[in-house]
Amino acid sequence: MIPLELLIEFYDKDVLKNIVAPLTLRPKKVIYFYDRGMQDITVFTALKKCLDRNIPGIRIEHYPIDITSVDKIFRQVSRVIDRNGIEKCALDLTGGSELMLLAGYRAGTALNIPLLHTDLVNKQITDLLDDSIVAKTVSLTLEDFVDAKGACFMGESHRPPSEGRYADIKVMARFLFERLFQWKFTCSFMQTVAAKTLPHELFMQSKWNIHMKNGKAVYPDREILEKFQTMGFIENLSIEGEYVQFSFASIEDRQYCISFGVWLELYVYIAAKEAGVFNDVKLGTMIDWNAYDNVTVAGNEIDVLLMDDSLPVFISCKLRDADTAALNELLIAKKRLGGWFSKGIIVTYGKEKKIHTGTYKRAQELGLELLDATDIMAEDFSQRLVKTIRDLDLISLKWKRV
Repeated sequence: MIPLELLIEFYDKDVLKNIVAPLTLRPKKVIYFYDRGMQDITVFTALKKCLDRNIPGIRIEHYPIDITSVDKIFRQVSRVIDRNGIEKCALDLTGGSELMLLAGYRAGTALNIPLLHTDLVNKQITDLLDDSIVAKTVSLTLEDFVDAKGACFMGESHRPPSEGRYADIKVMARFLFERLFQWKFTCSFMQTVAAKTLPHELFMQSKWNIHMKNGKAVYPDREILEKFQTMGFIENLSIEGEYVQFSFASIEDRQYCISFGVWLELYVYIAAKEAGVFNDVKLGTMIDWNAYDNVTVAGNEIDVLLMDDSLPVFISCKLRDADTAALNELLIAKKRLGGWFSKGIIVTYGKEKKIHTGTYKRAQELGLELLDATDIMAEDFSQRLVKTIRDLDLISLKWKRV
């Protein structure tokens, strides 16, 4: 296909349908037609940011249309094409409503311009008239999705560990997973002690038995404290009589040791990184869902976020049984950023999958997958994670409307 001067798109609420063809074909100009009833026009500012970062200098225009009439859509699209010239022009019939696609097909055949379709599952752009492959779609980054949705990254709730610490973290995590009852009390103890110090302080000293603000007594598990020291997360541990003292090895370790659920997030993050097949693996990602409202507010934190062959994967980690609220939270984040072609997985330290609970069945109905304690403690957890992500049925997700 000759280099494009103009690519015409029908705007779609699914971000992939708006950006894949332009990023792949790299035209000099993109025109979006959108439903005139749409209120939020800042979406085109977001699309401009995404496309311009990848194709500097690209021009973008957008026009409202009456999507209830094929004839009106046809005439407006034809006028815009005629005004811009049909040479080196193509029309992408991937997004938009049914009537928009009918009108687009009519305009394309009448004006004899290429009609394209972006196959997001097979990752190729085809010519609708002869089914020939025009191009293989480009690989996308998480930044492409975030930019195109008008959102922005606000940072990470937990600093990702260095690769050199992966082995120690995995050993420590599995140790805690097998002692969740003791870990709950130990974590509450550490949180209570740390709350009485400044955020940057590493040295901790306390009585063995203390009370939280709600009056509940908590105390640490000696084996867990000793394991933390053995694995290098705390140092100078001293237990004498009714007193205990130690130092966190770093601010990062302090953050890990006072967060009950972070160990599963770290465990899944490391498994994804060590698999070596994913791009842009992020831990504890915080996103401002509207970067253009002049208000900096983070939405729900995404425990682990990664790219699997240009499709975003959202992973929610629960160091307990999963519930319907956890499923809904993941589904909202998945739809909000990635659209229908993104993937969602719940990793929970429960037995939902093994005993086929209602939560597990509900996850499958929502197009989400679930890994439970049996998977987490398996020696091949990293491979199970990869297989679960790859086995998600993208074709059913394409048509599913939850």
